[in-house]
Amino acid sequence: MSRQTYPAPFDSDIRIDYALIAIGVGAAVFAFIYLMLV
Repeated sequence: MSRQTYPAPFDSDIRIDYALIAIGVGAAVFAFIYLMLV
């Protein structure tokens, strides 16, 4: 509930969230391409 808004002090948390999302999306794309090639 407390993570609905992101004030300035929580800037690092936003970067961590985006990093985790990017890793997840990258892994999904890699798995999809791997399945298409194999």
